[in-house]
Amino acid sequence: MKIVIPSLVLAAGLAATHPATLLAVEAPSVATKDAAVSNDFSFVRYRADYQVHANASNTKTESYEVLLKTKAAVEKFSQIRLSYSEKMETLKVVSAYTLTADGQRHDVAPDRIYTQESYSSASAPLYADRKVKVIVFSNLAPGSRVVYQVLRTQNTPYFPDYFGLWETFSVFDQFDDAEVNLQAPANVPMHVFTRGVEGADKPQIRDGQAHWRWHYRRSEPLKAQNWSANSWTFSPTIMASTYREWPQLAKAYQQKASQAAKVTPAIQALADKITDGISDRREQTAAIYRWVAQNIRYVAVYLGNGGLEPNSAQSILDNHYGDCKDHVVMLEALLAAKGIVSSPVLIGMDQGPILPKVPLLGRFNHAITYVPEFNLYLDSTSPWARFGQLPGADLGAPVLLTREAKLARTPDNDEQRNNTSLSVDFYFDKAGNMRGQTERKLGEVDEIDLRGYFSQINQQNRARVEENIMASSGIDGRGVIAMHGDAFDLKKPFAYSYKFKAEDYVDFSVVGGMAVPTPPGGKSFRTLYSTTSAPTNETPFFCTAQQYDETYRLHLPANVPIIAIPKNQQFSNAAGKYQVEWQLEGQQVVVNHRLQLNAVRGKDALCQAQDYPAFRALFQQVRRGFRGQVVYGELANAGVNSAAVAK
Repeated sequence: MKIVIPSLVLAAGLAATHPATLLAVEAPSVATKDAAVSNDFSFVRYRADYQVHANASNTKTESYEVLLKTKAAVEKFSQIRLSYSEKMETLKVVSAYTLTADGQRHDVAPDRIYTQESYSSASAPLYADRKVKVIVFSNLAPGSRVVYQVLRTQNTPYFPDYFGLWETFSVFDQFDDAEVNLQAPANVPMHVFTRGVEGADKPQIRDGQAHWRWHYRRSEPLKAQNWSANSWTFSPTIMASTYREWPQLAKAYQQKASQAAKVTPAIQALADKITDGISDRREQTAAIYRWVAQNIRYVAVYLGNGGLEPNSAQSILDNHYGDCKDHVVMLEALLAAKGIVSSPVLIGMDQGPILPKVPLLGRFNHAITYVPEFNLYLDSTSPWARFGQLPGADLGAPVLLTREAKLARTPDNDEQRNNTSLSVDFYFDKAGNMRGQTERKLGEVDEIDLRGYFSQINQQNRARVEENIMASSGIDGRGVIAMHGDAFDLKKPFAYSYKFKAEDYVDFSVVGGMAVPTPPGGKSFRTLYSTTSAPTNETPFFCTAQQYDETYRLHLPANVPIIAIPKNQQFSNAAGKYQVEWQLEGQQVVVNHRLQLNAVRGKDALCQAQDYPAFRALFQQVRRGFRGQVVYGELANAGVNSAAVAK
């Protein structure tokens, strides 16, 4: 469970500016992804055969037969896109055809199987290694099947003597028949972990070869869940690695990457220029970080690209762009030029707090920087994070420090960093018109996100964004954004406010009740109950500590009597604590809503299905609290016996 309240700017049609970093190399294959959470299709047959050689190079033959049950499935499988590293592996489509419901076979024509540059390769020629093989199927309709077989040959292991296998069978998918076979020389160490599949962790030995075979079936896929962690954390899975311990991966990466951060005369000159006039080493680090974040264009590239080897710092400087590995190298070289030591960090961005039982490179999809002198993590691929801040996807994550060859953990994604607060004033005149202002105090995570969002606002789209912000509140009115600080200035904090007006919002000529309006330009936790609409949740989920604080001040006209305000409420359970406090100060009603969410099982663990009811109960209280109404008006005009009401 990751509590996400829709951003006001996302609602206005602006996109996030930091794309998901793609680094995974043996993360779960097509048969393991979480994309399908319904029974639109089923894997009639899936088979994967791995043949590992003495040097850890390997071949993998994948065979798929997928039954398409709906139009959505037809659309999904009309094209199959298969990514691979041209430098390190080959990919051959052995066969591909459509089998119609009446049994007719339609082979995919050779010209309908073609190779494309990946997005990153097309946008940056330096990264021409990554390719995508596309298979275009014809004659598809509900009831037909796509059948294809692919042969992957890993000519060069990602690391010396490293092989990794990771097959996860998502509980949200139907598998009629799945089989995975692994064969390797008996003297090659292989560390295996399985869950929920038929087959043994120990191999059969025949003619000097170790053989493993696993089977899996699931006829009824699990229905979509409101909250769910990564599928591999709870779905049937098979993991195998020739590495025993995680530090082996760290050492192997460091061996490849260590030479890239060489300090050249140009790098030294740049470091001196960036830090000119700055003697404090921490401030030097900050200045260098800001330069890399804002001057080296980020290009998303798969970790498999170029054999996991980052480009040299000099070439990155010459081109002024790079992937996450290159950002780390550039930062490392510039810091080294000032005598400041740093280490590359392998991290699973937005992947949760736990690691697989065996070391698998696919668990890490991103690279950032660690500066031990200040015990500080830096992610320069995010051009909106101030020095010392990390995007939410980087927080509370297990990481590998490659220079030190050890496991560590980034700062917790807790209420200190992941908090939000609102202060909203609503002013009403006697005609029922409303004006007001929303002030939003940003926590670290929100500040990073909103810097990126607001950086996209310009003279051409500003009016449209402001209109959409108002519309997203459900109030018919207009508003104006005020930015407090420069979104591009990483030396200073950033915040914003939103001033708004709405005509004829309320009718004070009659007795009525008014709930606190949705704050235009704010993001309120009042909608959290909608994330727990289902009575149960059958899968583990993320649950991090979070904190919300919202204060509303309703200023009513002097000639409008305020009859009643709601009582204060408080509720707490294992999931957290909610309280709402009401105050009447003359013609001003002040209400404060506070919510504290707990990491129920600790910062290093997932919440389990049995924890869900507590969150649902807590959010139900939140919903009730926000239903509270201010009752106003002249009782004499209400057509009731005021004496009876008084009783």
